[in-house]
Amino acid sequence: MKPLAQQRILVTGASSGLGRALSVRLADAGATVVATARRQAPLDELADRHPGIETRILDLMDAAGLAKLCHTIGPLTGAVLNAGVTHVGPFNAGSDADDAAMVETNVMANVRLARALYTPLVDGRLVIVGSMAGQVALPYQAVYSGTKAFLQNFSLALREEWRDQVSVGLFTPGGIKTEMTDIEALSKLQNMLAGADEVADELMAFYLSDRALRIPGFVNRVSATATRLLPRPTITRIMERVYHREP
Repeated sequence: MKPLAQQRILVTGASSGLGRALSVRLADAGATVVATARRQAPLDELADRHPGIETRILDLMDAAGLAKLCHTIGPLTGAVLNAGVTHVGPFNAGSDADDAAMVETNVMANVRLARALYTPLVDGRLVIVGSMAGQVALPYQAVYSGTKAFLQNFSLALREEWRDQVSVGLFTPGGIKTEMTDIEALSKLQNMLAGADEVADELMAFYLSDRALRIPGFVNRVSATATRLLPRPTITRIMERVYHREP
């Protein structure tokens, strides 16, 4: 892999949280970063503070906008597809609109981007950010868990298809302290969430490797191992208690 000073890397979901922290680290290491997000103001602030970061407005639910970005973005050496949305609460209390937004943003946007970026990324690196919710089913985040499980199989399958052209990897963090998780429904879990800066360090190291899969954090790796040792319904019952019942 080329040194970061010779790389131009796309990062989605870069206005806050993990995407922002990663963009800053890559730029500080000398890479040119193309940071995308829906909101202009955070992107402007990011570019003003950190030389080496280009910014593009991108709504992942806008298929035409995705196509335009990929057509005009120019040469890339890598991409980190990080953006995602969730909805926390009983499935029956959700809505078709919430579910469609999760499927479009977490699934279809990544599928479209991967396909469109194939040619710019030949001989480069593509990292898709999944979640432990794709490894361990989360009650009260049923649709979100489904989208992240899709990304796991999609990424690993794509890695084999593209193994001689593009190095594909899946990064699967647990909960991270971000705007997305700073909600009442997750208030009991705040002390279990990792800091975005800490996770970004691991994501950057993973990007620079040729590895297929990375689960950051000891507890997360233990949880992933448990899915191979315990019946999955048992693990799901445990997660139901973590997410829903009072301690």
